[in-house]
Amino acid sequence: MKKSAVLLLGMIAFVSCHENLEDRAAREAKEYTEKYCPTPVENFTRTDSIVFEKSTKTYRYYCTLTGRMDDAQIINQNKAALHTQLAKSLAESTNIKAYKDAGFNFGYTCHSEKNPQVVLYEDVFTKEDYQ
Repeated sequence: MKKSAVLLLGMIAFVSCHENLEDRAAREAKEYTEKYCPTPVENFTRTDSIVFEKSTKTYRYYCTLTGRMDDAQIINQNKAALHTQLAKSLAESTNIKAYKDAGFNFGYTCHSEKNPQVVLYEDVFTKEDYQ
């Protein structure tokens, strides 16, 4: 009887400490931001932070566009190509598989380096976009 009670208490403690996928996403986004952000510039882009928005189940990347990509006209002319490339990148990414399997959205908000208040590109990808 004592063994059963100890085993039951152990199982309850284990289950109560287990975080759900949304909490995990929020934690991992925060940890990544604290450890790696801002990232070095690669392909004229720097990742400034990542957050998980529980209300919309959106894993959002906040980025800064630099150099020749820091140009609203260039971004506007290439929005369709940017959307296609980001969707392809999401579809091929294996490190976010659990989030994709759960149907999370993925958002990108890209600011200008020259004028940080200006959003040059913003997009949200749903399950239909990255499958």
